[in-house]
Amino acid sequence: MVLSESLGRLINKRIGIDLFQEKLETLSKSEYYAKALQKPQLKLSKSNDMILDYEFARLYKTLEGSITRLLTTQNINSTEKSLLDPISTNLYEQQTSTMMTHYNDLIRQQDQQINLYKQKEKQFIQESDISKKKLSDLEQKLQEIKDQYALLKISSRQG
Repeated sequence: MVLSESLGRLINKRIGIDLFQEKLETLSKSEYYAKALQKPQLKLSKSNDMILDYEFARLYKTLEGSITRLLTTQNINSTEKSLLDPISTNLYEQQTSTMMTHYNDLIRQQDQQINLYKQKEKQFIQESDISKKKLSDLEQKLQEIKDQYALLKISSRQG
């Protein structure tokens, strides 16, 4: 319960639990959230268009009730909570910990994938620049050959 208590304290200290719950409700009603849930594959014209991804939306939908329960039970003191239902509280803590671990792993994987894509993009840009330079060089050589051909043609007519 240490993780959820510290998370609850942090949220309460930074923005307040009521405001946080209000923002979570706004999130679940937003069109970005609905779109993210509908499309597992991102199709964006620009990377700045990405607001929410499918995995986050799916995970949030799964945990939405748990998050709300966690935040509302943070207001109940720990002795009352242990008297209410210690078994379900412990199970809830385990599930939350497992989900948080899963989500952290997912974020790590996505970060690695994004970094890989960035490296590939950089490589493609470099290859494109090299190809453009080669094309420019070839066009210049072609023009030189055309000029030499024109000169030879002129000199053969005169000679």
